[in-house]
Amino acid sequence: DDGAISQQSWSRFVSVLAPKIDGAQLLHELTANLQLDYFVLYSSVASLFGSAGQANHAAANAFLDGLAYRRRAQGLAGVSINWGAWSDIGAAAERGVGERANQHGIGSIAPEQGLAVLEQLINQPDPQVGVTPIQWPVFLQRYAKSRVPSFFADMAGAQRSSDPVVLPTAQPDLLRRLEDAPPQRRRDILLSYVQSEAAYVLAMPAAQVDERMPLSNLGLDSLMAVELRNRLGASLARSLPATLVFDYPTITAITGYLADEALQLSPPPTSNELPAATNSDSTTMTNMLDELENLSDDEIDRLLAQRART
Repeated sequence: DDGAISQQSWSRFVSVLAPKIDGAQLLHELTANLQLDYFVLYSSVASLFGSAGQANHAAANAFLDGLAYRRRAQGLAGVSINWGAWSDIGAAAERGVGERANQHGIGSIAPEQGLAVLEQLINQPDPQVGVTPIQWPVFLQRYAKSRVPSFFADMAGAQRSSDPVVLPTAQPDLLRRLEDAPPQRRRDILLSYVQSEAAYVLAMPAAQVDERMPLSNLGLDSLMAVELRNRLGASLARSLPATLVFDYPTITAITGYLADEALQLSPPPTSNELPAATNSDSTTMTNMLDELENLSDDEIDRLLAQRART
């Protein structure tokens, strides 16, 4: 039951919270008097990293993380594993989540790898552990350089010095390009950028993203809409409305909003506009229309045929 937070309701939250929260709480209560060797909770990286459009899913898994800490405080067995997407099996594999996550630097966990990791984790002392393959340079591209959350910055900084993490710099580059460009070129640059970002989110060539076609017709769903809005906001260092793509459903409409409202770009000069018609031009046009009105349909057809042959 994914959706932007502004579109969520408590009933939609409950449908996602109940299986994890009710199930885990019941297991916790009904086994409280047993000497269990293991009490393993399958959480998700959604509660560790966040997941656009999945506030309900992230909250449900955060409960599992908290329950593991509570059990440990009570002297009971408990570990919550924040799994990334598994390949081949499970809901993520069925929905193709792994393929999309891979575009953002998050790999999938093969079942045999996951089982090997699980065997290690159930005997370690920490109540919560995150598990996911990740390419930090690719993953961090979703953030502007100055807006990388401290959690990710600390994790990235812990990587080997031989594998340095380069934080993204797209935001100042785009704004600099717009500032340096002639006023009449700025909207074209912005439109091209929005088109390329939409193509990235849709995982399709930019040339196939029609600037006047609603993005939903190209397969954009609510999660992709949130992702596109976040990428544009980070690149422009602007806070954009959560309903950006719903209010402005095409590339052209989004570009217009960004240019007029978010960036307040000055309109292009009018020097390139067609010159206003003079009185003589207006008179000539009127005369041509009058002549056409006085011609019969056969005469008009004959003139058009002659025009086609010349």
